Amino acid sequence: MLANYIHFFINELLWMLGWGWYQLLCSVLFLWIAYIFIARIRTFNALLFAIASTVFAGIIYFCLVAGIFVYFFQWRFMNPRVDVYTPLYASLFLGFIFSVLQLLFYIFINALRRIPIFLLFFISIISNSAAALFASCFIKIVF
Repeated sequence: MLANYIHFFINELLWMLGWGWYQLLCSVLFLWIAYIFIARIRTFNALLFAIASTVFAGIIYFCLVAGIFVYFFQWRFMNPRVDVYTPLYASLFLGFIFSVLQLLFYIFINALRRIPIFLLFFISIISNSAAALFASCFIKIVF
C-alpha cells in the first residue's frame, strides 16, 4: 500500500515537471487576480505573493519527493500496475497538493506578519482548481 502512495507522488511530480507547467502558470495568474480582488492585497505585493507561494510549493514538493523517495530511499520507478489518470484528474491532484503546501507557506508568513490564513487557503484551493480545469482543457484541445 505504501508503494501505491509513493508511485502516486512520483507520478504527480512527473506530471508537474512535464505538463504541469501550464497549470502552474495559470495558478499564479489566478492567485494574483484573487489576491487583488478578494484578499485586497496591493497589485505588486499580490504578484510577489502569488509567485512566492507557488515557487515555495513547487520546491518543497520536488525536494520531498525527489529527495526522500528517490534519493534517500533509493526508490526506483517500477510500476507494477498501470494507473493512468486523465489530464483533469492529474491536474486536480496536483492542485490539491499545491494548495496544501501553500497552506504551509501561509503559516510561515503568518509568523512574520499577520495574514488571513483561511481566506488565503480558500483562495488557493479555488485558484488551483480553476487552473487545473483550464490547463486540462488546454492540454486536451492543443495536444
